[in-house]
Amino acid sequence: MAPSLQAQKNYHVPRLPVELNFDGIPDEAAWQIIDELPLHVLAPVFGAEPSEKTSLKIAYDDIYLYVGGFFYYDDPGDMRAVGKKRDYDMPTTDWLGVILDTYFDRENTVMFWTNPNGVRSEGTTKNDMADPINDYNFSWNTFWDVATSINDSGWSTEMRIPFSSLRFQTKENETVMGLTFVRYIPTAGEWLTFPVISPEIAFSHMKASQTAPVILEGIRPKKTVYITPYVTGGMGQTNDLNEGGTGYKMSTKAKFDAGLDLKYSLTSNLTLDLTVNTDFAQVEADDQKINLTRFSLWFPEKRVFFLEKSDVFDFSFLGGNNLFYSRRIGLSEGHPVRIYGGARLTGRVNKWDLGIMDMQTAAFEEKPGENFGVIRAKRSILNTNSYLGTMVTSRLGTDGSYNMAYGLDGQLKVIGDEYLTVRWAQSFENDSVNRIFDWSPSRLMLNWARRRQQGFAYDLVYTWSGDQFNPGIGFELKDNYHGWRTITQYGWLPGEEASLRYHKIMLTAYTFWNTATRLRETVNGMMTWSFEGKSGNSGNANINWFLEDIRDTLTLGNDQASVLPGRYSFAYISAAYNTNYAHALSASLTAEAGRFYDGTKISLYAAPTINIGTDIDLGLTYYFDFVNFPGRNSRFVNHIAGLKGLWTFTTKTSLIAFIQYNTAIDRVVSNLRFRYNPREGNDFYLVWDEGLNSDPTREIPRLPLTSGRTILLKYTYTFRF
Repeated sequence: MAPSLQAQKNYHVPRLPVELNFDGIPDEAAWQIIDELPLHVLAPVFGAEPSEKTSLKIAYDDIYLYVGGFFYYDDPGDMRAVGKKRDYDMPTTDWLGVILDTYFDRENTVMFWTNPNGVRSEGTTKNDMADPINDYNFSWNTFWDVATSINDSGWSTEMRIPFSSLRFQTKENETVMGLTFVRYIPTAGEWLTFPVISPEIAFSHMKASQTAPVILEGIRPKKTVYITPYVTGGMGQTNDLNEGGTGYKMSTKAKFDAGLDLKYSLTSNLTLDLTVNTDFAQVEADDQKINLTRFSLWFPEKRVFFLEKSDVFDFSFLGGNNLFYSRRIGLSEGHPVRIYGGARLTGRVNKWDLGIMDMQTAAFEEKPGENFGVIRAKRSILNTNSYLGTMVTSRLGTDGSYNMAYGLDGQLKVIGDEYLTVRWAQSFENDSVNRIFDWSPSRLMLNWARRRQQGFAYDLVYTWSGDQFNPGIGFELKDNYHGWRTITQYGWLPGEEASLRYHKIMLTAYTFWNTATRLRETVNGMMTWSFEGKSGNSGNANINWFLEDIRDTLTLGNDQASVLPGRYSFAYISAAYNTNYAHALSASLTAEAGRFYDGTKISLYAAPTINIGTDIDLGLTYYFDFVNFPGRNSRFVNHIAGLKGLWTFTTKTSLIAFIQYNTAIDRVVSNLRFRYNPREGNDFYLVWDEGLNSDPTREIPRLPLTSGRTILLKYTYTFRF
């Protein structure tokens, strides 16, 4: 019988009377007098009896929020203790997650996760996880501690999170937060939660709106100052064409740099971040991709400085489109650009979410130095999950060039699971006619959605992007278009006897017109069946149909083929399958085959992963594209093969190797990253990047084997005051 979903009463978190012995075993007398919080099965069978016993408690003192738990197993051999790397996030291991809606705004959370090895992995969610692909990020880090212990009956943990690492509001000596506990048992594919959370909503265990209200009294964290200087040293080598153009000559340049970051808690709900000569040498390399679409490729932000309270700066037009895209700052076509420094203020004041950022970059190649600014404000209205907001962005070049944009937006939770979202923006720049009452530099999105996983749901969107709309610090998958998109679906939770936990049928359709010519460009229809098995496997099958009107020649891949102007109607099928990641050997597989414009296309993707003990993860990625236009005697084949290895000696040390070979550019790209992290804010990195030309004879003069390499050492140390 499914547990009751009645409204959760406020839970008063008990204050600890004495200091704890922080050893990962919550067995002190202070823990004994605290009540356990009951966990309930969310999946695979909602409301079933948990397969294993759990004892989980929460408490606090003047400095920390504490979590203590015992996670029992009838057969300890069923426990999975895989992964030791900082920020490990794979579902191959047992997990305990603590999800906090610290402002109790029912929109955003911070998450703290650990496993039997004592991994520290944090993340954030925004927009109440309306978009499961773009609304969470596991690259955010903060200061907290965890200790664990493995024993004959399972494992246990103690977590302590400093209040100085959280942002919250206090009213009349009380602080209200939202709390969700999550235990994941991989061998059973079982998710347990506190409070009771309905499976009718996708990713419900990570949603701020599903957290239970908890009350803490009299918490007044210190106004902590974190000062983190860094130093880097190393060398960079590049092979450049000589003056005569007859060959290449390698040049070596020493690299040395220094800078610092400062974080100051102005109040419990406002944080000031300052950065001087920002460095991102520790950031992992991007995964290479081949573009076979009419849309731009989107890459996620991985730089920690831009991830703190990134939800405040979100102004999404869905699908990755955003008025603010932080990768515009300090990156130019994938190349790093020096950031001299900047400042950011984020937080919440009463019902207002506030974000202010200003960054200054150096000149790079032909581009001038630039100043990037953004101001964001949102105010809660009417009910939870409803707000009104505004954003202003600026991009000012030292050569006098400028680009500015503003946006107005609002979301209204109408009733139940029905949401209406409206966003409007305009951009203004030099060398263009700037008029407020003009659709050309404007952007509009209207979205009505019923956000449910079970039963009938839909997502209706109308979007407009004018032919002169150009957000200087934003991202647009496609320029100069307007149209609509509809998604309708029906989902089932079959019940205890079925082998499937969940499955659904979904119909997607969209059509876009060119805003300048008013001519139709794209029509798409897709029918999808997707499923999640109780054994942990998942997959989908799709039938896709496109009608494309090409006005200008469309270039594909790395200029390997083109599609001529004309009207094309084509269809193809696709499917994907993912095995249970709890197994030592797991894999993700995707395939597409069918018509493609006036030709055919076959695409494959495979990503097998193997866990060797608790210390070594090896993963392969393989992309294959075969595109053939027989009527024009044009074809090409692309292969991208990648190897990613992770070796974790302890929870404080890790070695990551990432190598990719791309036949479209005849290049091997490698990234090696060693990290020693004795505590949060204290890091030593060794980073090696190198590019190799796999076909040096493709150009005259002959290319060198090595296109360039960088070797860097980086050390950071955080002082706390």
